[in-house]
Amino acid sequence: MHHELNQALSRLALHDPNPLAETAGATLWRVRQTDGTHAVLKLHKRADRGNEAAGSALLQAWADRGAVRILAEDGAAIVMEWLEGPSLADVAITDDPRRAVVMLAEVAQRLHEMPVLPALDLPELPTVLAPVLDVHCAQGCPDPLRESLKEASALARHLLNTATDLRPLHGDLHHSNVIVTHAGPRVLDAKGYHGDIGYELANAFRHPGALPQLLRDPDWITWCRDIFANALDVPEQRLAQWAAVKCALSIVWRTGGPVSDDPEADLLSGLLASAREV
Repeated sequence: MHHELNQALSRLALHDPNPLAETAGATLWRVRQTDGTHAVLKLHKRADRGNEAAGSALLQAWADRGAVRILAEDGAAIVMEWLEGPSLADVAITDDPRRAVVMLAEVAQRLHEMPVLPALDLPELPTVLAPVLDVHCAQGCPDPLRESLKEASALARHLLNTATDLRPLHGDLHHSNVIVTHAGPRVLDAKGYHGDIGYELANAFRHPGALPQLLRDPDWITWCRDIFANALDVPEQRLAQWAAVKCALSIVWRTGGPVSDDPEADLLSGLLASAREV
């Protein structure tokens, strides 16, 4: 990785790298540009940037709607503006989780204000959801999780077959991907999909992960469902169904094969219950 880092620094005229974080797909560095200002270098571990390959183009198209500015791109490397401030995950954990949800809903509204962006070359949601459409459970998978995954798979088919409001989606819009700056919230780390608007805030029900008990509280799920559905102008039941589908998709992705068990099995059950009660 040091070789790739040094090459990226040289090509992009960056220096003074300081590590910020490492994810499954990338390492992030705080760097200094030639004019002395700071920026963030995101160095993907895959040359094709994996499932974030389409995200930077979408963020650039959303530049006037609160997205982080992309300063440069070179192969697996992306340079973004440095954002000073807490994430909405920080706001939720240290201050007020309800305030963080309301702010996240407002961010989503701004991204999807009219006019809707023209079609971009983005992966289609049915392709993204393929793993949950054909989910397999291991022999020892608990029956409740097996049934939940089966129900989520059927919901995914239903939602895809009945989708009417198709548009470019961030695809991973949750608390940790919004930074609250002095100029307002800024969105980063888009996956970049094309599909049903109801999917856009589905992953927010799984965040922030540092508040697991709150995320599983039925009253909390209902409250978030109402806030998010209103922000996206989506029926509450449809949004709750998408939340369950996304949770199931994350379980399948995390397993990487036949599902045997998962720490979010109870969260999936709760999200499915919320979708049924509307």
